[in-house]
Amino acid sequence: MSTTDTTQTLDWLLENLREKTPGIRHVLVLTRDGLKMCFTGGLERDAADQLAALSAGIQSLSLSASAEFGDGAVAGAGQAMVEFAGGMLLIIPAGAGAHLAVLADEDGDVGLIGHNMNELVEQIGTYLTAAPRQAAGSGDRP
Repeated sequence: MSTTDTTQTLDWLLENLREKTPGIRHVLVLTRDGLKMCFTGGLERDAADQLAALSAGIQSLSLSASAEFGDGAVAGAGQAMVEFAGGMLLIIPAGAGAHLAVLADEDGDVGLIGHNMNELVEQIGTYLTAAPRQAAGSGDRP
């Protein structure tokens, strides 16, 4: 499957999650370091960049809290939810190096949204993978 085919498949699946789950405004897949991979229609490109950066920061804080105050296990760690006036943001791991973020209405059913997010990740987690970026200049040099 080509990159274009994968992106179109992911776009369709993200739109499907939004349409079948009441209260979801936007869905975004991002890399661990905060770059957007794909997102639902209606979310402007600049807003998607900002949401990806915010989500990556929140995920990083969640993992740091687990390391410092939890059992330190990385596996399964990193699910986060932030409530704010007018909405909420839910973020879950979604494949190696990727996360799935959902921006929802403040009265959305968190249980249903979380369930549907996890269901989507289980179905397509292999597509939601972001390979680590190489440092500039690292290339193929020995």
